[in-house]
Amino acid sequence: MVNRPRPILCIAERNANIRELLRREFGREGYGVLTAGSGAEVLMRLAGPVSVDALVLDAEIADPDGGSLTPLLTRLYPGLPVVLHVYPGFEAGDDRLVRVEKGGDFERLKGTVHRLLETGNGAA
Repeated sequence: MVNRPRPILCIAERNANIRELLRREFGREGYGVLTAGSGAEVLMRLAGPVSVDALVLDAEIADPDGGSLTPLLTRLYPGLPVVLHVYPGFEAGDDRLVRVEKGGDFERLKGTVHRLLETGNGAA
C-alpha cells in the first residue's frame, strides 16, 4: 500500500466558532488543516513552510489593507484552488472563483473542495 500525503487545506474564516467547526469537519475527512482568522493570517499561512493544496475562504475576510483579498490571492497564487464561502446574496471577489453558500451544508462544501483538489483548478 502506497502512503499518499494527505491534502492540506487552509480554512480562512472570521468567526472562530465556524473556523473550528470547519477545521474539525475537514480533519475528520482526512485533510491536514491550517486555519486563519484574518487576511494577514491567510497570507502568512500560504507563504509558510507547509504547502497548502486548497483554500476555503470566508469572502468577507479583507486583505491587510482592508480591500478584497481575492484579487491579491489570484495574483500571488494563481494555481491555488480557492472556494469562496459566502452568505446568500453576498457579492465579492472574482466571479471565476467557486462559491459555496454558508448555512450548514458541510457535505456540499466538502464535495466542492474534493472536486477542486481532483482537478487542481480554482476556477469555476
